[in-house]
Amino acid sequence: MVKSNGSAQSTYGTSLELPMLDLPMAHPCNDCGKCCNYIAIEIDNPTSFKDYDNLYWYLTHRDLCVYIDWEGDWFIEFQTVCEHLTDTKTCGIYEERPRICSEFSWNECEVTTQESAFKVRFDSYEELTDWMKAKRPRAWENYVKMRGKLLGKRVTSRRRVIRKSKREKARAEAVLP
Repeated sequence: MVKSNGSAQSTYGTSLELPMLDLPMAHPCNDCGKCCNYIAIEIDNPTSFKDYDNLYWYLTHRDLCVYIDWEGDWFIEFQTVCEHLTDTKTCGIYEERPRICSEFSWNECEVTTQESAFKVRFDSYEELTDWMKAKRPRAWENYVKMRGKLLGKRVTSRRRVIRKSKREKARAEAVLP
């Protein structure tokens, strides 16, 4: 709770003057900083081949996951540390921090509540495909079919390029004395 004088009243009964660069040992955010080690962006619930293929692409990258929260919303999470997180796990730009940071409440964070932020989490493409097979079998079947077509086109195209390259090489060799 923020009082009119700019200080905050903690649930521990002590007033916390803002900005806080050194948190009291009893404060739940003390030496944590977990909320400053990732960003999560909401994405559309996948419904098409392109959506699922984008998830495949996302999950081929390091320090990234995709998850479904408890309301069924989909997110892509990037493991990346805020450049303003101090060594003591506090905000180095507290007074100028972005709105999203100031609206985030430590009372609702997964560390304080000890509740997971996600219902389902995918750290790899294999985890996503296992989930699709179990929870969205039609989507999985359609994805496999469309992916097969895509890969088939690539193989056919590559064969054409190889044949064309061999023909051009043969012509060039025929022209040489």
